[in-house]
Amino acid sequence: MTDQIAEATPAVVVLPAEIDVTNSESAFGLLAAALAPGVPVVIADLTATSFCDTSGVRALVQAHEEAAARGAQLRLAVPPGGSVRRVLELTGLGRVLNVYPGLDEAIAG
Repeated sequence: MTDQIAEATPAVVVLPAEIDVTNSESAFGLLAAALAPGVPVVIADLTATSFCDTSGVRALVQAHEEAAARGAQLRLAVPPGGSVRRVLELTGLGRVLNVYPGLDEAIAG
């Protein structure tokens, strides 16, 4: 009998249309909760997010660090051309975080 290794499906967390100081802690909490033992990849779905302030960016960085500490990976699905993508590019985080142009690309890795 041959052993089969099942590829784990990434956990997808759909984030709100706007992430700011009023809900950034909640966004981080959702991402951190998805980083359960045995989950190798968590995808932050920002495809419908049109605004993300500095507290939201900080939540994404914290989630990235939390994933790394747990031996997992955080991937961001952020469409090109939007304000969230621009913020990530202007801050240089687009080169540090795992950013993909859409959800399908983030799932495929």
